[in-house]
Amino acid sequence: MFIHYLSIKHYQIFREPQQIKEETTMEGFEVTKIGKHIFCILDAGNSSFYMVEGDEKAAVIDTGITTGKKIMPLLRELTDKPLLLVVTHVHWDHIYHMDEFEEVYMCHDEKKIDETTLRTLTIGRLKPWNEIHDIHTDSVISLGGTELRICQVPGHTPGSVVILETRENYLFTGDAIGSGCGVWMQIPGSTDLKTYYDSLVHLMHWLVDNGGRMKFFGGHHMQAFESVAHPVYNPLGLGVLADMIDLVAQVLSGEIQGRPSNVSRVFTQEPLLYASYGRAEMQYLLSQK
Repeated sequence: MFIHYLSIKHYQIFREPQQIKEETTMEGFEVTKIGKHIFCILDAGNSSFYMVEGDEKAAVIDTGITTGKKIMPLLRELTDKPLLLVVTHVHWDHIYHMDEFEEVYMCHDEKKIDETTLRTLTIGRLKPWNEIHDIHTDSVISLGGTELRICQVPGHTPGSVVILETRENYLFTGDAIGSGCGVWMQIPGSTDLKTYYDSLVHLMHWLVDNGGRMKFFGGHHMQAFESVAHPVYNPLGLGVLADMIDLVAQVLSGEIQGRPSNVSRVFTQEPLLYASYGRAEMQYLLSQK
C-alpha cells in the first residue's frame, strides 16, 4: 500500500494543514512542530513522544525507546526551559529514557501490575516509585501559561492516563485507545474489559466536560495509516473513542465475537482475538471478558 511511502510531513499535512510549522531531523529522530508551543518526535521504532513548552517549564510526554542514545540532547535543541517528564503508562517504549529526567510524573496505579510482570514490561528502566510523582484524574501540572490536566483511563495498563494541554487544546493519549489501529489489551498487566469499558465512558464524559474539541495525538501516531477496520487513514478523535466504547460493550455482551488475531507478537499461550466496530479495533483475550 502507498502508506508505507508517506513521510511524517505528508502525514501531518494531510491531517491538520494549519498545524505544520517546521520539520527537521535530528540524530535519527523526526521532529515536527505541530503547534505554536508543541513538538511531536518520532523515533526509529515508530514511537511518538511530545514536548509542550510553557512560559516557565517544558514537559515531555513519554520518551520513546532509542537504545544507545539519549534524548536529552535532542530536547535541548528545542528548548532551554527546565524539563519535566509525564508518562502515559509504564511500557518500555514509553519510559525507556525516564532516567534522563529528575522530575517525573506517572500514575502509581501501575503498581497493580505484579512485580515480575512490571520488571518485564519496563526492561529495567523504571525509576524507584519514591522518585515518581503520582498523578490521577484532575491532577494539574502547571508549566506557566498552560497546564497539563490528567484523566485516568485504566485498560491497556491499570495506570494509563491521557493528558490534556490547555493552551492549544491538545490531548495526548498514549496507548489508551490505540493510535489508529486499535488498542492492545492482551499485554500482561492489562485490565479486564469491564474495567476498560467503564474507564472509556468516564473519559468521554471528562472530555466533554473539558470542551470536547481536542486535537488527539497517540503514542504511535503513524499507526493512523495501519488500521484494518478503517484502511488508509484513521486519525484519533472523539469518533474513535465513541466506537471503542461500543466495541467493548458489544464484545462484553457477546454481540461481537472476536476472530483469531494475526498479530505476531503474542504474550500468552491463550488464543488472541481481534474485534472491530466502526473505526475502533481491539486485540484481547477471552479471559478478559
